[in-house]
Amino acid sequence: MQNPSPGLLPGYETTFITKPELSDDGLKAVNDRIISIVQSFGGDIVLAEDWGKRKLAYRISKETRGHYTYVVYTGKPGVVTEIERNLRIHEHVIRFLTVNLDVEFEAEEFKKRRADIRAAAKRREAEREARREERERERDRERSERGDRGDRHEKRGRRPQQSEQEPAAVSTATVAVAVEAEKTGPQGE
Repeated sequence: MQNPSPGLLPGYETTFITKPELSDDGLKAVNDRIISIVQSFGGDIVLAEDWGKRKLAYRISKETRGHYTYVVYTGKPGVVTEIERNLRIHEHVIRFLTVNLDVEFEAEEFKKRRADIRAAAKRREAEREARREERERERDRERSERGDRGDRHEKRGRRPQQSEQEPAAVSTATVAVAVEAEKTGPQGE
């Protein structure tokens, strides 16, 4: 592992999950503690996002939901150990994960890349939405081209009355029996 330049510190990201019943003040206390640890190690908070309460993929410590918080920061060696020690001690933190982003972390480059990724995601979402709307318009166009179905009455559930001019529907089985009867002649003679 190479040593960082004098002006650049290593960058890290930590995502932690707290119990959903933790109050806003309690969550703020956890965040403030992380900020103070980072600052005490000569680092800066680059990004802090509150992702809110979400359903967990699987049950953790008898919890099915959790409050997610995402923090990106820089700091001297030892900052991660201290943050993880504090998260481990806190009774409302149920899970955390820290990732080393770079030995020489540049916050501005990170923010720029993140903005580019978010812009690309928004473009993909807009394209996906446009394709979905086009499929719906095409489906509506196909439905309107079919026209009215003559076999259905205006009010569903009510069948049209058979007129005297229309012959009654006869099953193939009835026709087959009648044809067979004509061939064999009357029964019993």
